[in-house]
Amino acid sequence: MISPFPCFHGRKKFFSFLAYLFLQGLLSLVLLLGGSSGAHAQIGPLGQTFEFDGGETVFSQNSQYFFAMLGDFFSLSSQVASAPSSVDVGTAPLQAPSLHLFVVASYFAYETPGAGGLAVNAYNGLTPAIGLRIPLSNGFVEGDVGVALANAYGTGQPVETVGGVYLQGEYYQSLGVGALDLFSNFLGYIDYIYVQGRWLAPVWKGKKLTLLLGPELIGQGNNGYNAEQGGAVVGLSLPALHSYLTLDGGLLRSSVSTGWGGYQGFSWYVSY
Repeated sequence: MISPFPCFHGRKKFFSFLAYLFLQGLLSLVLLLGGSSGAHAQIGPLGQTFEFDGGETVFSQNSQYFFAMLGDFFSLSSQVASAPSSVDVGTAPLQAPSLHLFVVASYFAYETPGAGGLAVNAYNGLTPAIGLRIPLSNGFVEGDVGVALANAYGTGQPVETVGGVYLQGEYYQSLGVGALDLFSNFLGYIDYIYVQGRWLAPVWKGKKLTLLLGPELIGQGNNGYNAEQGGAVVGLSLPALHSYLTLDGGLLRSSVSTGWGGYQGFSWYVSY
């Protein structure tokens, strides 16, 4: 597969250096602001929230995605606002505009038609990014930009290193008895777009967990592959563990098959 950034091919050391600079910059920012250790660190007048997310999605039509993310939110305001009364969407409960720095490690594979049948396209990726999250009344909006880097593996093709821009956006807002969550991202090295919409509502609340349930719709693809998905989402909010578990599954139809298949996924989000 041809990268939209051919000048990046074979520059593994360059990409590793970029990732190193990003991580060093994140560490320097923590030190510069007078960071302290501890799960609920306060950096001078600014609040800091650490996060981890990991999970997978597997499709019956020979596509799969695994990821792990580490991130930090840095509050841009010294004023502490009252926490909004909104449904837990499974992300950090921020109360002020915040800088968001994160790194995502991922593996993504899908198939496209080839001369001898279906060809596998696989990518081991690393994406450092930075963005801004702005709280809204009972919600938030966020935009992020970064550098997407990957080792690309294709059937009958040599391994190559590719890179491109990474864009991500999310909008969350309480809606009725539940909450609407819209998420999208763009991988520049394969011109791949992912769009996801979910609506979740609490159906049971106990002392140690809250159960949420709702529908989801997903569209994704590029000029070589596309898929449409629809299904259900189950969310488990576990405040004592500072975490949120998401399980989803449903029907899928992709460009590599004329019939319908299925998909399932899960993710575990933790923030302090």
